[in-house]
Amino acid sequence: MIIQDSLWDEIEPWMLETRRNIHRFPELGLNTTKTQQLVEEALDSMGIVHTRPIAYGVKALIGPAGGNALLLRGDMDALPISEATGLPFASAIPGAMHACGHDCHTAMLLGAARYIKAHEDQLSRPIVLMFQPGEEGPGGALPMIEAGILENPPVTQAAMIHITDELSTGIIGLKEGPAMGGCDDFTITVRGKGGHGSAPHTGVDAIMVSVAMISALQVIVSREQDPLDSCVISVGTIHGGYRENVIADQVVMTGTIRTLQSTTRNRALQRVREVVDHVAGMYRARVDLVVEAGYPPTVTDVAWTRGAKNILAQQLGPDYVVDIAQPTLGVEDFAYVAERVPSAVLNVGIVGEGFTTGLHSAGLLVDEKALKFGAAAFAALALQK
Repeated sequence: MIIQDSLWDEIEPWMLETRRNIHRFPELGLNTTKTQQLVEEALDSMGIVHTRPIAYGVKALIGPAGGNALLLRGDMDALPISEATGLPFASAIPGAMHACGHDCHTAMLLGAARYIKAHEDQLSRPIVLMFQPGEEGPGGALPMIEAGILENPPVTQAAMIHITDELSTGIIGLKEGPAMGGCDDFTITVRGKGGHGSAPHTGVDAIMVSVAMISALQVIVSREQDPLDSCVISVGTIHGGYRENVIADQVVMTGTIRTLQSTTRNRALQRVREVVDHVAGMYRARVDLVVEAGYPPTVTDVAWTRGAKNILAQQLGPDYVVDIAQPTLGVEDFAYVAERVPSAVLNVGIVGEGFTTGLHSAGLLVDEKALKFGAAAFAALALQK
């Protein structure tokens, strides 16, 4: 079993220190300069060749030059959150924190790279390591794909890791088929006609129109959508009005649409547009709808995911591999990879002693013993026969 190899006695403490160095200096979006440098220096120390497909992304290669490749993805960017953990290696950058665990993902992929490189003569195919910026936005996976990371060598399978606060330390969960949601954000601007609050008939009340729109949008989900095919439409902000005795002439609302299927996504977008146009017309208002297209749904390949589960059960132990019954409407730009090649998503549990809050929280504490399991999982997939 790979997890029992004594080589991890050397790799694990190095991974922990690597993770802490990344955690201490979080970087946002596509501008992951320091993290990229750390990754490249680590790869250089291992003798692993690497390139920069995009400005702050890294592509590394291990194994034979020919044949179809397996891609392993680790993301590098952080979140605009002020850390409140009190850790000795807490973020030194105000307003930035690795609150989603990308520091762990990058360290796991580097740890796996070290193990795989040590067993390079056992590889039956090339292994592509994808160190990606911008997963939390604006998105780094698609630019790296467009820059050719799935080519030369051709990638025919892929896998990513994400830590999860829903599983105990080291437990790895996999979901077959639709695994994560797609996201589209919208801005609705309702334009009415201002007037005095004592004479509402002389105006077109943008607040009242907005209330009707919000109610109508919820009907799309509650009365038009198959309840077994997830769809969420949420209005998160609403701004309008001047004072208590003025009919508002304008309201701006923002919200999000989350779906699990591309067909559902397209239909929801169409219906949102139809509903806001209809409600505006019914109340003599005008409306502008701007949709900011986000990441598509992440749909894993069933056969490859089942194969990965078998490999992990053999190399980590059957007690460390579980099925995830329900998908999540959280989003992931690895979806662009999964649209192009058979892909698997490995969710690594980080809940151990001292766990406090979940992901995307200023108080997130990760049980670092999980890093070994994530790295070993990557290595097991790479070294499969």
